Amino acid sequence: MRRVGIVCMCLLCIATGVFAQGNKESAGQTTAAAIAVNRTGMPITNEVTTFELAAKSRHNKNFANLEFFQNLEKETNIHIEWNMSSEDGWREKKGLIFAGDLPDAFYGQGILTDIDVIKYASQGLLIPLEDLIDEYAPNVKKLLENESYRKLLTAPDGHIYALPSLTELSPVTHDKLFINKTWLDKLGLGIPTTLAEFEAVLTAFKNNDMNGNGRTDDEIPFSFLYNRKENGLFSLFGSFGQLDRLNHLIVKDNKVIYTAVTEPYKQAIQYFHELYKKGLIDKEGFTHDFNVYIAKVKSPEKIVGSFVGWSLSSAAGANKPDYVALAPLKGADGKQIWNTYTSYINAKGSFAITNDCKNPEALMRWVDLHFVPETALQIDQGLLGRTLTINAEGRYDYLPIPAGKSFTEMIHDYSPGVNSLGAVTMEIASKLNLNANLQERVELDAFFAPYNVPADQVYPEVYFTVDEVEQIAVLETDITAYVAQNYANWIVNGGIERDWDGYLKRLQQMGLDRYLKIYADAYQRYLSL
Repeated sequence: MRRVGIVCMCLLCIATGVFAQGNKESAGQTTAAAIAVNRTGMPITNEVTTFELAAKSRHNKNFANLEFFQNLEKETNIHIEWNMSSEDGWREKKGLIFAGDLPDAFYGQGILTDIDVIKYASQGLLIPLEDLIDEYAPNVKKLLENESYRKLLTAPDGHIYALPSLTELSPVTHDKLFINKTWLDKLGLGIPTTLAEFEAVLTAFKNNDMNGNGRTDDEIPFSFLYNRKENGLFSLFGSFGQLDRLNHLIVKDNKVIYTAVTEPYKQAIQYFHELYKKGLIDKEGFTHDFNVYIAKVKSPEKIVGSFVGWSLSSAAGANKPDYVALAPLKGADGKQIWNTYTSYINAKGSFAITNDCKNPEALMRWVDLHFVPETALQIDQGLLGRTLTINAEGRYDYLPIPAGKSFTEMIHDYSPGVNSLGAVTMEIASKLNLNANLQERVELDAFFAPYNVPADQVYPEVYFTVDEVEQIAVLETDITAYVAQNYANWIVNGGIERDWDGYLKRLQQMGLDRYLKIYADAYQRYLSL
């Protein structure tokens, strides 16, 4: 590893900070270090101190070139040597890192999965953080006063091994159903409210030249993106009395339910097959990727009648005016329910310190700055002077987007953005004058709010014990693959009624009861924290 050593006078250390012992190496030099870590104020250390951090970025930028980290180094005297990876290549690289020389820490939203955190903490490769938080991280400590966050971040052994990325700007509803109002108006049709009306509208979309190009074979009545929570069919299952989730886990009356073995799940699959058989569902729903999916919705040829997405601003582009949100469709019982995403935590494993870090006190002070409210806002929404400005009332406004740039570029050209960590809580978010994209999120949340299921029906993102992690690893791959295979096959080809009993039997043979008990036990443990 590349590390820089510093030597500070003992008198200075006693007066201003604490000692952190270690040997630091950089460019072939080795220096015995007694590093003074200032408990308050800046800089964190009185001479430049270097740490190596492993990080990943979906935007493929080296964090060393970002203005945010350059400013942070000037303020703190903490220099970071970044071991960067693309998001696509991270999984393989992560295994190699844990098998070889460890960095001082892992950095970035979701850089470690929940299973990674427990697995490597149990091996002693990740260190507990709670004592360091108490001593050196007042902003993280304040965040953990929120009981919900504290419970979700606490491992079964009572320790906290990783810090999160979270934003309370996140909506409660992640997947929204939209329909082409321009097409409805062209046909003289009202907005559908039931499953039957939805099918009738999709049929009309299919049989007519909705985009006016002289063809009736290029329209896609309804599109979705398989296995992605923002764009999948999960909430549409609610029309049959029970929602689905990416992991097929929900809670009813304090009991953990695996949706993919229930009658409402079967009924929903049958309905979707009927739509597919009649050519009303995008035939590439199970095969196209996110970029292709969004390209269809944004297409200047205007080919999509209805779709599931995060927002119109993010999905529809210039076609945004054509669409309106569609309330949950009523099924046989007339009830309308929709998925709720109760946690504002984007990823729990967004920062962890390894046992190879010789000066964790300084590094904890450095990362705590990510949780200063204004800093967290700049990480998430862009730097002051680049994306944001402070108005005369002390509130935050967005600067105009320069020609040729996107809002995402305005953030990520200078800040780590979604590749980072921190906590945008309402303490700071309430001072932000929302841009059009965030305002749309608020409005969509309000639209779906009457239909969101209560939080106690949502399975929380709990940590598992080492033993549970090992059992899940044995069971989950086969169970998940078998369920997914049948899900797609039944929607495309039908046959769920014929296959159902054999499907249930096969899942029992695969250990579904044992698998479900692991999740039930973890849920009860979470409730007891």
